[in-house]
Amino acid sequence: MKNNFSPKILNIIVTLGVSITCILFLGTPPIVTAFLKSQFSLLDHGLVMTISSYLYLLEAPYVIALFKLKKLSSLVVKNNPFSIESVKSLKVISICSFSELILVIGCKAYLTHSVKDFNNIPLAFPMLALTVVCLTIGFLCLVLSQLFEIAIEIKEENDKTI
Repeated sequence: MKNNFSPKILNIIVTLGVSITCILFLGTPPIVTAFLKSQFSLLDHGLVMTISSYLYLLEAPYVIALFKLKKLSSLVVKNNPFSIESVKSLKVISICSFSELILVIGCKAYLTHSVKDFNNIPLAFPMLALTVVCLTIGFLCLVLSQLFEIAIEIKEENDKTI
């Protein structure tokens, strides 16, 4: 049987990416807090805590999606990509993508209405880019989960006839 190294390399890259991302996510809110205090002289402790808590809240769906991606890559390495676990992982990734978009829009709306200086920050292009990326990933994973369900049904039907 031919030994294919690309799934193993993919698994290593995803594992490395998850590790680096988790480390960076732990450091992001304190770094952003220090930046806001130094650059914009924000001394309002409540506002800084609100922004930090929003950053942690926004990181949760992303980290969940990364761990599901890790699960998908491990299924590919085990040569079992067409399983119900793949379908579940893809559906969770799509839900995480859509929820990330809703959380970002909600956090931006709250900060826009509650913090007067937040209106001066140009966020139209990043919000548009994030919307396109989240919707694309969400719908892609949703379609792929449906495709995998159909492939699993066909595989099971073929296994029964043989």
